[in-house]
Formats: sequence, structure tokens, C-alpha cells
Amino acid sequence: MNDLYEIIGTLLAMFLLWLLGSFMPKVKAWLEACTSKTTYDRLMTLVTSFARAAEQLYHDQDPAGTLRKKFVQEQLTLLGIEITEAVLNLIEGAVWEINTENKKALVRTKEIVSGGVCNGNG
Repeated sequence: MNDLYEIIGTLLAMFLLWLLGSFMPKVKAWLEACTSKTTYDRLMTLVTSFARAAEQLYHDQDPAGTLRKKFVQEQLTLLGIEITEAVLNLIEGAVWEINTENKKALVRTKEIVSGGVCNGNG
């Protein structure tokens, strides 16, 4: 009877090892995908926050945007983030979004001030 228990235990252990071995690559891939997404989201949050801060701090002093870009890069570097071409592109994307939001706000402000009256051909 003890031999039967040993055989069942051995088979159960082999099954668990097989199960673990077959799922481990899938679990690893899933974790890496989640981590990459989380890392990307955190990086985007930082880039956007620093770009908004730079806009707030240097808007009047820096019409070309040189100081603002330098500020964002310095802040990211202080956090240990390597400034790669991809990070520079994320910064440019964040700046584009901020500029788009500012233009929309300006248009809305002009509409409110003018009382919704179209000037010109409209």
C-alpha cells in the first residue's frame, strides 16, 4: 500500500512540475508585458508633468522652447532616466499635446469673449 502512495506522490509531483514548466514562459511573458506597460505609463506621466511644469516656469522667458526642453531632460536625468531618442520623442509628443490644449483653450476664450459672434465671413 505504501508503494501505491509513493507512486501517486511521484506522479503528482511530476504533473505539478510539468504544469509549472509549461505555464512559466507564459507567466513570464505576461509579467514582462505588464511591467513594460506600467513603466511606459509612469514615464509618460513624468514626461507630461515635467513638460507642464516647464511650460509654467519658462513660457514667457523661452519662446523657442530651449530652456523648457532642457528642464524636462534635467528632471528626468535626476530621476535616473536615460535620455534616449525615444524619450526625446515622448517629450515632443507631450509638448504637442500641451500646445494643442492651449490653442483649444485660446479659441474657447475668444468665443466666450466675443459672445459666440463670428468675425469676418461667418
